[in-house]
Amino acid sequence: MSITGTARQAGVTVEVAPGGALRTLELTADALRRGGPRLADTILRAVREAAAEANERARRALEAELGDLSGAELGRLGLGSEQDLAERAEDTTPDTWRV
Repeated sequence: MSITGTARQAGVTVEVAPGGALRTLELTADALRRGGPRLADTILRAVREAAAEANERARRALEAELGDLSGAELGRLGLGSEQDLAERAEDTTPDTWRV
């Protein structure tokens, strides 16, 4: 099983693994014209959002197999949660993936 999260913002598309490891990065010409600091900020925001989605999906997959895990256990696995981003990721999870 491959769990990833994706995010698209202002010409930046990222795909990350749980924990935030970057798998792919795509930039449009418009994104490149934004300049270094703004582009870097956009990339970091997209990675955070995609990581929250990937972490939420991984958490759900682990809990389906192992039962409820504590926040400390999830943190040790690198699956910490940023509540606002996790809620947004939860909203994008298809019902067919839910346990």
